[in-house]
Amino acid sequence: MIFRIPTDRINWTTSSFLIGTFVLTLTAVPLYLWYFGVDWFQLAVFAVMLAATGFSITLGYHRLFSHMTFRARLPVRLFILIFGAAAFENSVLMWASEHRRHHKHVDHDEHPYDITKRFFHAHIGWLFFKLLPHPPFDNVNDLKKDPLVMWQHLHIHLLAVIVGWPDFCGTAGSARLVVS
Repeated sequence: MIFRIPTDRINWTTSSFLIGTFVLTLTAVPLYLWYFGVDWFQLAVFAVMLAATGFSITLGYHRLFSHMTFRARLPVRLFILIFGAAAFENSVLMWASEHRRHHKHVDHDEHPYDITKRFFHAHIGWLFFKLLPHPPFDNVNDLKKDPLVMWQHLHIHLLAVIVGWPDFCGTAGSARLVVS
């Protein structure tokens, strides 16, 4: 254990992604902006992706799939599953399972992002470490019966990269009308 960090429990994939994104935000983004600027197309893609991923998580993952507060037709559900993947917040099956566990075990040991374990843990720290034992998906049996949800769960990483790619570099080749 280094500095009392349980290295055997680190979720290396998630930790690397979050730390890498943070480092690129501080280094590569300012360099890109300095040398190339931003054009109208990049701003439009940013706005569309922000709205699509934001609605997919808040309206879709949260209200539709976790709380089942309304029903949606196939095109809306497919949109939510595809753009929810692009938000890089995992599959709806995992997200809903953790969110339902959050409501069931508020401020107890089984709470995935327990505030009693301090501010950092509750907001982002819980993502860096694997829960042991791994929580089962026993609270999302309704979602496990949905073929679209299971398709997204099976292909979550591929969907995230393909659909989320414009957020990272898909707009780099667009017209160079620099916004000043």
